[in-house]
Amino acid sequence: MRQIEEGKTQPAAKTVVSAVQEWLVFREKNGLSTEKPTLMGKKLKEWCAANSITYLHELTPDAVIRFRNSLPYKTKTSSSLKIHWSVISGFFGWCHGGKLISENPVPNPKLYPQFKIKVQKPEVIPPTVAEVEKVIALVERDRTLWLFVQTMRHSGMAIRDTTILSRAKFSDNNLIRGNRTKTDERYRVRVPMWLANAWMASTNTNHFFWDGETPPKSVVLHYERELRKVFKAANVKMTPHGFRHFFISQQLAAGVSVGDVAKMVGTSPQEIRKTYEHWIKETEDRLDTLQAEVWVAQGLDENGNKKPVN
Repeated sequence: MRQIEEGKTQPAAKTVVSAVQEWLVFREKNGLSTEKPTLMGKKLKEWCAANSITYLHELTPDAVIRFRNSLPYKTKTSSSLKIHWSVISGFFGWCHGGKLISENPVPNPKLYPQFKIKVQKPEVIPPTVAEVEKVIALVERDRTLWLFVQTMRHSGMAIRDTTILSRAKFSDNNLIRGNRTKTDERYRVRVPMWLANAWMASTNTNHFFWDGETPPKSVVLHYERELRKVFKAANVKMTPHGFRHFFISQQLAAGVSVGDVAKMVGTSPQEIRKTYEHWIKETEDRLDTLQAEVWVAQGLDENGNKKPVN
């Protein structure tokens, strides 16, 4: 009664199911990606149904954290949970902004750091040129798998983006443009013309490795299984994502700038510097020059040796 007298009425009760549906419609109408939101919205609805939660206002901070704890994504060494949780945080932010709930139940990690999802990725060790060539040699007889491997090797695309690669993403013969499935960040990468020609000659359909109907996740799992067999046969310690690491490290070692590599593969320059620090040629060159200058200032030659006495 006091809230009504003060003009502070509570939002009308909204079900979780209807809120998720309205959120997805909003995203679609505004040109925003809906793949991960659809997935996470489904998980939220299923969890709420299993825990007898019907309305948004029943999702307290405690309930929201319990839902987070139920998610199957890796933590500590993987950003999977962090990425998927950001989608749910966006949903509750949308609900709060639209006055569907009076408060956002997701704890703010800046105010409550105990709820921050921490990720400590292991050092990236890209496969060697010899290892990659060994894998390619083993798949030569399987034309489709060979094209799939060459695509990842020469584009740096992740396995999901390689799986759904289509003609629509091509321009200027061998230039690929698109948005990453994982993060929705744009990428722009040019591949060798012989590879682009091989794709075009491989099929008349829109997609090169996907029939357009089978759930993409199933196709990704198929290629992951096939590649694991090849890695085992080649006796190399690799994962499909190793091709992305290989491409990025090769570009950096060749002197391509961090900013340009970031645009090629659809990530931030900060992420490139953090993950591939030891492969950045411009940084290595700068450090070498700095060390040489220090030695010269100390009266040594640029290689750190004592100067000969005349």
